[in-house]
Amino acid sequence: MTPLSFADDTDGARRRRLLWSMPTGIYVVGSTGGTKGPYNLMTHSLAVQVATEPCVVALAIDVTALTHGNLEATGVATLSVLRRDQRDLVRRFVKPVSEVELDERGRPRTMAGVEVLVAASGAPCLADAAGCLDLGVVDKVAFASHTLFCCEVRAVAVAAEVLEGPASAHHAAILRMEDTKMNYGG
Repeated sequence: MTPLSFADDTDGARRRRLLWSMPTGIYVVGSTGGTKGPYNLMTHSLAVQVATEPCVVALAIDVTALTHGNLEATGVATLSVLRRDQRDLVRRFVKPVSEVELDERGRPRTMAGVEVLVAASGAPCLADAAGCLDLGVVDKVAFASHTLFCCEVRAVAVAAEVLEGPASAHHAAILRMEDTKMNYGG
């Protein structure tokens, strides 16, 4: 292997290539603008656990995204963790969701034709996910392109299949960016 050496990267090609090779998950972030919406689901890859006590997950959200406005307005979100067999599902949420079917209480039942649940926070999540975190923003850091929302995990929903058997089998069954043809989902 050739030794490392730093070089000028004015076009960003080397940086992109290395960053895109870093292992990352691909998720769906659910958000709401309040009691009457707008509700949204967004394909997302910029999520990571950053603390254990309290349990905090950071979401880097593009400042132009509908989800960013929703998080600013309500301070709540969900993070749906997907199974590998749900690879095609992430493409449904690369743009703001316009097709929302509401229940009798005015809460979303389906979004983009996919069944959703509403977490205690009021944010939607995918009903058929491997699991979901219900999140509340506790801090944020603003950058030019994204805001890093640090969110405390307030509740967790996990599919029974994920709780049964060895953890290694379930880890292997979780969708990752490398399983898709995508290279960014922020």
